[in-house]
Amino acid sequence: MRRRLTDERGQASAELMGMMGWLMLVTLIVWQVALAAWTYTQVSNAARTASRVEARGGDPKKAVRNALSAPLRKNLEKVTIKGEVATVEVRMPLVLPGIFSSKDLLAIRRAELPG
Repeated sequence: MRRRLTDERGQASAELMGMMGWLMLVTLIVWQVALAAWTYTQVSNAARTASRVEARGGDPKKAVRNALSAPLRKNLEKVTIKGEVATVEVRMPLVLPGIFSSKDLLAIRRAELPG
């Protein structure tokens, strides 16, 4: 009986199972932060592209759609062009879309050609 109380076989497995929830939560948070950074990078690039295309007399809204990658095109909310200033708004994609709503989470970037 005494040997059974001091035996520690399986202790690491039990501790790992206890930490799995926290590991999953940290992984989801890191993934969401990386997704937000990627979204802001894409939106900044789209706004700069729209500003350049507008300055050359092209179609800036088409340029924005082409500058965004396919997953973000469906989240495109609004493109505003005022002169050579382009503002692009895209809904933030979420890792777990059923838990939160992304309607209020917008990535907004503005670009203007230096003149």
